[in-house]
Amino acid sequence: CGGGAVDADSDGDGNVSASEAEAAVAAAGVDLKPEPGKYKSTMTFVDADIPGAPPEMKEIMGNAMGRTFEYCLTQEAADNGFEGSLGKGQDGCTMTDFKIDGSNVNMSMTCDQGGGAKMNVTMDGEVSSTSSELNMKMEGTIPQMGEAKMEMGMKQERIGDCDS
Repeated sequence: CGGGAVDADSDGDGNVSASEAEAAVAAAGVDLKPEPGKYKSTMTFVDADIPGAPPEMKEIMGNAMGRTFEYCLTQEAADNGFEGSLGKGQDGCTMTDFKIDGSNVNMSMTCDQGGGAKMNVTMDGEVSSTSSELNMKMEGTIPQMGEAKMEMGMKQERIGDCDS
């Protein structure tokens, strides 16, 4: 129901700033701002391909990366919209692409965690004012292990008002 896919990298420099992402949302003719409130976020480990890793590594990673937590989304944070919040909390990461078509979101980031750990991260999925469901794929280099691929799911759902 939106105005078609919009590429946010308007200046063509390979990075998408918060203002470029905001402009892409406006150009798509949609208002994808989440409602403030208490949210439940669930991260699910899907798969990993890490050459040379022991077979039990997938189980260890699944236990370490799969988690559920709750957080309060303030009015101020909600006013920043999904385009800003999806990339937040990703230290060492730079958003390189952000596209939106209706409620469908596609974005990419490059992440440099230091020590030779570099990952390209893509996220795609759907968002609404009270929920999001995204698939995350990560490809890059893990020190002492080499090239790796990982996939995770992320689901967020508004579960009520924030605790006072």
